[in-house]
Amino acid sequence: MREKYTVVFVTPEMMMPELSEPACGANFRGGLGILAGDIMEGLAIGKIDAIGIAPFYNRHWLSKEKIFYGEPVFQLTILGQPMDFYKVHRGGTDVYCPKIPGVLYTSDRGKRLYQEVLLAHSVLALLKKLGKKPDIVWLNEGHTATVIPLIKEDPFWGGTKFLFTTHTPVPEGMEKFFGLRFDEMRIHEKYRPIFVKNGQIDMTWASMVLSDKVNAVSQEHGEITKKMFPEFRDKITSVTNGSSRSLWLSENTKEIGEKAGKYNLWNAFCKNKLELVDFLESYSKVRFKMDKPILAWVRRLAWYKNQCPMLSPIISVICAERGQEVETEVGCLQGLGFQIFAAGVAHESDSVCLGWMGHFHHWMKNSLKGKFIFLPEYNLELLKQGAHGSDVWLSCPMPGNEACGTSEQRATINGIPNLTTRGGGAKEYVQEFDFVERKGNGFFIEPYSFVSIYHKLRAISDLYYDWMKNSRASWLDLKMNALETGKTLGVDSMIKNYEKIFRELLKK
Repeated sequence: MREKYTVVFVTPEMMMPELSEPACGANFRGGLGILAGDIMEGLAIGKIDAIGIAPFYNRHWLSKEKIFYGEPVFQLTILGQPMDFYKVHRGGTDVYCPKIPGVLYTSDRGKRLYQEVLLAHSVLALLKKLGKKPDIVWLNEGHTATVIPLIKEDPFWGGTKFLFTTHTPVPEGMEKFFGLRFDEMRIHEKYRPIFVKNGQIDMTWASMVLSDKVNAVSQEHGEITKKMFPEFRDKITSVTNGSSRSLWLSENTKEIGEKAGKYNLWNAFCKNKLELVDFLESYSKVRFKMDKPILAWVRRLAWYKNQCPMLSPIISVICAERGQEVETEVGCLQGLGFQIFAAGVAHESDSVCLGWMGHFHHWMKNSLKGKFIFLPEYNLELLKQGAHGSDVWLSCPMPGNEACGTSEQRATINGIPNLTTRGGGAKEYVQEFDFVERKGNGFFIEPYSFVSIYHKLRAISDLYYDWMKNSRASWLDLKMNALETGKTLGVDSMIKNYEKIFRELLKK
């Protein structure tokens, strides 16, 4: 096998903190975009000869404002149209960005297909411009599927291997279009029976057929993917996602050093929490109390993430004062004394989750005023503030539907305990806290129900207030355990596992 090889990473979205807003936020919308940016850092740490290719969208998906990226590095003609290309040095790896018309993940299916086809043809034109002949093209989600037949049909490449990473088991992330649109892809007719399945263009299926290796993003996701696509079982492996500790670890926590004890961690956290409280007040005009725990999530809103259905029956008692009796649909329960911060945006075509946003807004303005903050936004600053300054991180997707989930990792990296579904990547590193031995770093929602959330939050509330009122330090042990676990979740470990796949591909 060759000691040196070149990898080209292609993705439909990427979060690049090197960009200022609104440009940064225009080009990612969820976990894939965040992960893609962190992978660029991992490739640089691994000293892998790599470039990234990710679109710059010309309008912001939330505000719809036009985005100006400055001067392009060059311009190429793609499908008869001039296209500007930009370059960002993301985490040590060069990322080339063709400027694509429209917004990320537009709800217009015709425009969405055009964006994906335009990206694929841009990849080929860009690589020829750079004189880059990759050994491995690493494709992310079916949105990038068109790249494979274009490269396979061009003798310029010869011998390129394809790694396809699927990042979700839910249908919304597995691109399909009307089969009659196949001609719009501008690829050879012989690929029609590969792409068109049951009358639809199935991008995920075609990617699995045409790629040399497929990987899922956690052990559980790997097993689920094998069950969903048994025809490709021998191709499918898994690499659990990691996160950039340099990006996501708070500056206050960095200052205390790697070997700091739990009391130093607490002091750093208090600074983080104050910054979060100030930040939320500037956005919402509501000031949370520093001595009460903050339960938080900053996540894309999607049906399977299930935040509103899981919280609605118990939200009033979670936010009620400790000891206060509250009538719920499962009887009279005692208040837990939490404050809740949530942020996220539903896709414009998702009527269910748009309805959730209405509920969250009502809670904030009426029944839970002063105790619940919901920000209908999703950006890097919110992600950082939440992961740095919350007391507990909540993640409650329906079991089997969250492929990995990196928001839990970002919390863990900062010593924030998770309350999460036992699934995805979390089941690999979250360990249930033992109140006697003081071992473990978080809590699982088991069995999966809102009643379990209440009982786990009750135990967490007792632990937190026992520290705040009685100085019993089990709460600090829990946080310290999370912080130590976070040291194992970096992108460097993840990339080492991808390197094993690269070597396997190059042996073929």
